Amino acid sequence: MELEIILKPGGDTPIYEQIEEQIRAGVISGTLAANTPIPSIRALAKALRVSVITVQKAYDNLKHQGYIETVVGRGTVIAQVSQEMLRETKQKELDELTAALETIYKEN
Repeated sequence: MELEIILKPGGDTPIYEQIEEQIRAGVISGTLAANTPIPSIRALAKALRVSVITVQKAYDNLKHQGYIETVVGRGTVIAQVSQEMLRETKQKELDELTAALETIYKEN
């Protein structure tokens, strides 16, 4: 699967977070399977026309969260994410959406 990232420059969400969110969403949805290689930091920065530092920050955060890993001789790949971690992530997103809807409901 080809990694496709669509950026919305000038939006409220920083570019590095947009990159993170889209890769994380691909992992959670199963679109990006474990051991799937993703572009190097430099290659992705060039393709997206953003700073290497921006992509580095996104990759560092994703590594810290356990979504990607660097494998000697293979580069950066999607990590083997446990079902428990996926469930927790989906539950957190659901909780955030519920809270947002409750806020909107209370305002109206």
